[in-house]
Formats: sequence, C-alpha cells, structure tokens
Amino acid sequence: MVLHGHGLLLRQVRGVLAVGERPSVFTLWVRRYACQWCHAIMTVVPAGMLARRQYSAPSIALALNLWLMAGLSDRAVRAQVCAWQVRGRSASGWAQLYRWASQAATLFALPRAVSAEGDQHDVARRVLTMLRALAPAAVSDAPIELQVFEGAALTR
Repeated sequence: MVLHGHGLLLRQVRGVLAVGERPSVFTLWVRRYACQWCHAIMTVVPAGMLARRQYSAPSIALALNLWLMAGLSDRAVRAQVCAWQVRGRSASGWAQLYRWASQAATLFALPRAVSAEGDQHDVARRVLTMLRALAPAAVSDAPIELQVFEGAALTR
C-alpha cells in the first residue's frame, strides 16, 4: 500500500440536503491521502460530491430537473436551490443553470455515455432521465424530482 493519510480538509458545499428543504451552505471534513510513490495528493469525498464544483451532484440534478423538465424559470430554480439569494436589479436569473446544462453529459459519472445529438438542453434531459433510472427502487413511486435527486446522490 503506497497511500498514507495526509490529514483532513474542510470542504464547503452548496445546495440542498433533501428535496423540499431550504438551500444552505454546509461544510464537511474530507480525508486526504498522499501517494508515497508519486507524491500525488488526493481527496476522498462522499458519493454525490463533484470535483471542482461548489454544488453537490444532487443539487445540480435537482436544479436542472426543475428548470428543464418541470419548466420553472431560472429565478424560481435559484430560489429553491441556491443558498445565496440575490435581490434587486442584479437578480435577473441564474446563469449557472446554463453552464450546467451545457456540461451535463460530463458532470456526472454515468454508467454509459449519453448521446450528444440535439442541443445542450436535449442532452441534459437525457442525462436527467439516466439519473432517474439510477435511483434506488425504494423511491420508484416518489415524485420525479426526488428520483433524480437520489440517482445523482449515487454518482461521483
């Protein structure tokens, strides 16, 4: 074994912990490891956390589902998922949704590749459908938002 513990790191994550809850910014301790052979440092995070993303995978999936599948406006989605609410003239929408939609095929670790045919919203809808299929059988009768949320919680 060439991996040794290399301390803990406090990681800040934004979004919701469950469908219907208020969005928040929460922190958790993640474990770091150092490779004694190549000297690389790696961080091990729970399922549902994404590399180089401030929002959790379930929160991103929920936001995309509310926007692309349920038809809510970007403002309404921001109110449900974003912990940092912006008020006033600058509260025109949520540009992050458009970025997530354009990157949806690569954001989540899916069991197989998603077809890139169509525009970015079509690709994001196919990703959401696959996330819904990954949800545990226990939530198969639950609302679609919960199924997508739970399916994304199992990805990395």
